[in-house]
Amino acid sequence: MKKKLSLAFVLSLFILIAVWIFFSPARVLTEAQLNGELKRVSSETVQNIVQPYIGESFWRVDLEKLHADLLRLEWVYKAKVKRRWPNKVIISLEEQNPVARWREDGLLNQSGDIFYPHDITPFRDWVVLEGNPLQSRKLLHDLMVFQERFKPLGWTIDMLQQQPDGSWNIHFLSGVTVLLDKEAWQAKLSRFIRALPKTKQTLRKFAQVFDLRYSNGFVIKQKKQLEE
Repeated sequence: MKKKLSLAFVLSLFILIAVWIFFSPARVLTEAQLNGELKRVSSETVQNIVQPYIGESFWRVDLEKLHADLLRLEWVYKAKVKRRWPNKVIISLEEQNPVARWREDGLLNQSGDIFYPHDITPFRDWVVLEGNPLQSRKLLHDLMVFQERFKPLGWTIDMLQQQPDGSWNIHFLSGVTVLLDKEAWQAKLSRFIRALPKTKQTLRKFAQVFDLRYSNGFVIKQKKQLEE
């Protein structure tokens, strides 16, 4: 009986020691491992953010705050932070993947979310979207739809603006603009794309604006008309 009690005591003591070693507040964070294919976020930048946490208790380090600090980096889209015993944190980052410009000073990422890098000069020739920021994802979807719809004409969009009433101003690299409202817009656009090749060459050549906001056709506005 005494042997059984002694064995139980030893096992309990061993477990307590093991738990204390594993969860000891004396154990500190000494290392951070960075994962992810990064092009615009440097390891030095991440290290500068992590550095204040090095030396803190491994179990008490505030991972939520570290996560928030990483998300504040302008090119970080998603971040994951987790502990790895005995003394390390694993940081996984996903960068923003820009697909379009947002107004004059922002970019849209792959999900249609707006972000504002310090320098967007490398993207100055990209297609521009303008509209309600709360509708940025929808507007990016609209852009992809319109790009596909205008392919038969060989037109390339360089700016898509959505007005407060939901109508669109669609600007093209050629210099022309298409005005389109929400009401039956798909039918109006299909009719325009079918009819334009049949329109007189002289009208198409000097056209500046194609106004599709009519139920029974569209209006071609030429440069002289716009100047009057």
